[in-house]
Amino acid sequence: MRFYALVIFELLSGVIFALSVPNEILRFGSAFLGAIALIPHFVALEKSKNVKQAFILCFIQSIVAHIFSSYWLTFSKEFALFTLGASAIGTGIYHGLFAPLFVFPKFVAKHKLCDEHFSFDFFNSSFFKAFWYAAIFTIWEFFKSRGFLAYPWGTLPMCAYNLKIITQIVDITGIRGITFIFSFTSSCAAFCLLDYINFSKLESFYKNKNSITALLAIFTLCTFYGIFQYTKKRIPEKHINTILIQQNYDPWNHKDDAISIIDSQKLTRLGVKAFEELGKKTDLVVWSEGVLRYPFPMASDFYYQEFPEDEPLIPFLQEIGAATIIGAPFCHNWEQLKFSNAAIIFNNDGTFRDYYGKMHLVPFAESIPFFDNMIVRNFLKKIVGAIASWVPGKEFKAFDILLSDFKEQTAKISIPICFEDAFPNIFAGLKRAGTEVFVNITDDSWSQTTSAEYQHFVIAWYRAIEFRTTLVRSTNSGYTIVESPNGKILYDLPLFEQTQLTASIPIYKNYMTFYARHLEWLCTILIFGVCLFIFFVFLCLRHIPCVQVELI
Repeated sequence: MRFYALVIFELLSGVIFALSVPNEILRFGSAFLGAIALIPHFVALEKSKNVKQAFILCFIQSIVAHIFSSYWLTFSKEFALFTLGASAIGTGIYHGLFAPLFVFPKFVAKHKLCDEHFSFDFFNSSFFKAFWYAAIFTIWEFFKSRGFLAYPWGTLPMCAYNLKIITQIVDITGIRGITFIFSFTSSCAAFCLLDYINFSKLESFYKNKNSITALLAIFTLCTFYGIFQYTKKRIPEKHINTILIQQNYDPWNHKDDAISIIDSQKLTRLGVKAFEELGKKTDLVVWSEGVLRYPFPMASDFYYQEFPEDEPLIPFLQEIGAATIIGAPFCHNWEQLKFSNAAIIFNNDGTFRDYYGKMHLVPFAESIPFFDNMIVRNFLKKIVGAIASWVPGKEFKAFDILLSDFKEQTAKISIPICFEDAFPNIFAGLKRAGTEVFVNITDDSWSQTTSAEYQHFVIAWYRAIEFRTTLVRSTNSGYTIVESPNGKILYDLPLFEQTQLTASIPIYKNYMTFYARHLEWLCTILIFGVCLFIFFVFLCLRHIPCVQVELI
């Protein structure tokens, strides 16, 4: 097959992949498109002639999928250069680095081993190669979603939101289990297609019967487990009366936070009144990420005692008499300009209680390498204008909130901030701190697109199922929701509307799931298996004398 045809296959794969995740056409994406998106990709890789071609093909597939699915990154103003452009190229190169692994079985197949006691025929079978492609793609998405440069967007699990039954397995496997299932579906289909072209229908089925059997077995087991978990009756042990504030405020267009504070106060009063009409007391009020601009704790004692002029913030918090969470900077060292993107928590009397500092920062937007170096800082200022680099938080924290409907009982909440809801390891640390409810605060208003809001939601949506813990998202512009431990949306708000959500949020029995205890065990096994196979192959090549080598 000519190389230009393979390029067309990769362009097709990238476009289908982008359409499978939440987008402007399909609000929550498409599981069907996700299941077939990698078929052209795997066919192209299998038909590639060498590692160089495979690298180019991986690069094309990733960069197309990234640009079409994350185009909204261009709305990040001065950071656009470091978001869509740099991330697209980086993602393409990173995927290309996995090309040698994808085509490794082809390398094995092109070595004719003259050992009478062992044959490599199995490793050239359709079943092994289908499993291999799925394993490598799963490992690729695992590494893509980890570390300083992690970008968990544009991944296969984002297409599976509507498959509520199948996705229940993530409390065992994490989302990489979904990656493997969908990539294995595509790889099985790819080799069925290739064998159908080269052989008769009967021979094609016979060569792929093991792959088809394995795939059916996986879906059957996942379905039975999913039905059990999704329909399982979960009875809340208590609840927390909460008001979620959705300001729908554009921080780019205002020099101070007076308007956002005033609007949030109005919405909060509506929520307090709604609870009072039900004969209930408000336990917790949550405003979104980055509402306040002046750093704490000093701003609590001085600035916000008198600002805004119409109704100062601290006296207002004293009036409503509920624990309150507001996104704001936290100052570690004023002289060295050390600040964290934080969630500030206030006591019922409006006094500053504590903070949680965002631990996983957005690379090149919130955390800039070598920012302390004057040369680097001046260079970046010339390119993108005024910039700053946050200091990451260092501690997993859970906070006790007094429950008015349950005498002398409290609920432990944690407050992962924005981007952190994409990282299970952050949630695992918060869960080990005793969390009973995850309260995520987020501001995606700058994206200006519904696809960005729903993409972020779907990524965060898995956390509730992985840890079987209620998830709350309180956002500036959406998607504000309350989610149960089996993935059902209990309450939500429309996007890009200024409104509030008043709800008694259920709290269920607190326990550690298998995934919470063991995290990425699946990827650990896949990585170990791949390394073991590669080591075994090269060990055989070293000790078997009759080898004819054909470089791919």
